[in-house]
Amino acid sequence: MNSDPKALRNAFGAFATGVTVITTRQPDGTPRGFTANSFTSVSLDPPLLLVCLAKTAHSADVFATAPHFAVNILAEDQKAVSGLFASRAPDKFDQCAWTAGLDDMPMIDGALAQFSCARHALVDAGDHLILIGRVLDFATAEGQPLGYFRGNYFSIGLEKDLAEAAAAAKGSRLGAVLACNGGVLLQDAAGGLSLPLAPKPSLDSLTEALAAQGLTPQIDFVYAAFDDRSTGGHAVYYHGTVSGTLPKGYRIIPLADLASAPVANAAEAQMLARYAEDFRNGSFTLYHGTETSGQVRQISAP
Repeated sequence: MNSDPKALRNAFGAFATGVTVITTRQPDGTPRGFTANSFTSVSLDPPLLLVCLAKTAHSADVFATAPHFAVNILAEDQKAVSGLFASRAPDKFDQCAWTAGLDDMPMIDGALAQFSCARHALVDAGDHLILIGRVLDFATAEGQPLGYFRGNYFSIGLEKDLAEAAAAAKGSRLGAVLACNGGVLLQDAAGGLSLPLAPKPSLDSLTEALAAQGLTPQIDFVYAAFDDRSTGGHAVYYHGTVSGTLPKGYRIIPLADLASAPVANAAEAQMLARYAEDFRNGSFTLYHGTETSGQVRQISAP
């Protein structure tokens, strides 16, 4: 049995989540808040939700005794808000826009959804506290959520718009690096293997084409975007996972074999080698440049 806490943390990080800011007030009225991705809806009748708070958090004692609190689900353009409330800055509420809501709870402006809660129960759970709240009021807004996966933020709405705008140019292609059962999905192609490609340069086209083959993709974030000088267009590749029975012409290549897989396109071969390295490191990167050279940068993390 693997008992390494770091490895366990990385394993927990394989579950993609949204990002929230939990807020309340001290008895003297001072607003307090922290960033959390451990938020879950619990019940519709009665309306309950829960959040988890580390016992080591500076605000743990405040939230453990607060009669009310609020949950703010962040939108995709609120990475800075997430980072602010994940920090120990003493003036968090002076650096972001917020409004007093029900029971005077601080509500973060621009959030995708907001819940005003009364404390329902407090559960001691190892090195965390589970704060269960009864929803008294809520509000929602249009938009896309800020996501979090393996220690990295992703915002699929903004990335989809940017990627598809680039891929719309003549000679462009859009594909995906899709993980499955400890490997990556590849398909037969002229001269070797290829990553799955969309018939038309759009994410919807890619997912529909895979669905027609009995496969269910789950797209996470843009993994590579580069100019392909051989075609005069752009190439955009997403990262994600895929499930379903493999159809004819598709195969799963184990991570250990990616570097030696007979991939027909040189840029895709380099991308798969990078993916294997990213997976071993437990943190993903974004490539941009050309089909032969470019820059690799760490995807933003809190």
